[in-house]
Amino acid sequence: MNMVKRIMGRPRQEECSPQDNALGLMHLRRLFSELCHPPRHMTQKEQEEKLYMMLPVFNRVFGNAPPSSMMEKFSDLLQFTTQVSRLMVTEIRRRASNKSTASRAIVQFLEVNQSEEASRGWMLLTTINLLASSGQKTVDCMTTMSVPSTLVKCLYLFFDLPHMAEAPAILVKLCTFVSPAEELAQKDDLQLLFSAITSWCPPHNLPWRRSAGEVLTTISRHGLSVNVVKYIHCLSTCVQNMQQSDDLSPLEIVEMFAGLSCFLKDSSDVSQTLLDDFRMCQGYAFLCDLMLLEQAKEDESKDALKDLVNLVTCLCTYGVTELKPAGLTTGAPFLLPGFVLPQPS
Repeated sequence: MNMVKRIMGRPRQEECSPQDNALGLMHLRRLFSELCHPPRHMTQKEQEEKLYMMLPVFNRVFGNAPPSSMMEKFSDLLQFTTQVSRLMVTEIRRRASNKSTASRAIVQFLEVNQSEEASRGWMLLTTINLLASSGQKTVDCMTTMSVPSTLVKCLYLFFDLPHMAEAPAILVKLCTFVSPAEELAQKDDLQLLFSAITSWCPPHNLPWRRSAGEVLTTISRHGLSVNVVKYIHCLSTCVQNMQQSDDLSPLEIVEMFAGLSCFLKDSSDVSQTLLDDFRMCQGYAFLCDLMLLEQAKEDESKDALKDLVNLVTCLCTYGVTELKPAGLTTGAPFLLPGFVLPQPS
């Protein structure tokens, strides 16, 4: 399958002349005006056809333009974003209604067929990616229309697919803002991402798991609002997944824990909740058992254990409370008057 050349790395479109760009912008405005103020009643199918006509025009006009110019030149950008987002979610839900064929049907819709502009799903995906670059307001529009949670469900469904190219990076781009993370928490779809990064999958599907890890890492850096931190109580499931799977290699477990470690670290600046959850679900005990039981006979195991020890070392610095020596030991150097920590050699 061709789908899903990684969108963020796709080649830039050919530059249009200023005259062609101006004509394209006029055409885009006229088409959208006809959609919003039709001379007669339009069926849903007719509205969708009109919107599909606009997608190539929008991409030609703004494909190489600075993101800030979208709002400046196209005053109906937010309304357009809402319409495109609604169409994307509707198309995916149509294909997801049949659970036995959902993942393949969605991929076939999103992949490039004969040409990019003739591939409706690809043009929708490309337009969503372009709109996500224009800032907080357009991302909030997408969030209101459930684009982040819909894409997360797609990512989870794609775990059943045979070998394919890497997943698109739209989710990563969206999750650099807070509102998508809060929408995922509200709709209980963050749980899917945590489950995805700590579940076994065939080797040819590892790109999907890594993509889920990238999304979670982005959320941990940019989306950990108080509401999101309050929602996340699924670490016990993650630890159980890693403990109970006999098919996971040491390197895979370390990769999984690295994703969780980012969440533990970044959330500790906001709340102690996740660190407490990790302790209560015996996460530290699991790490100790893993390091003690792994025989490290293979080079891969040795490298994995080194990485794991480094991650556990970092865990000691997480949290909102300063660590102090326990108890008052008589004669301890740090209690003696005038004691100064010597400089390390």
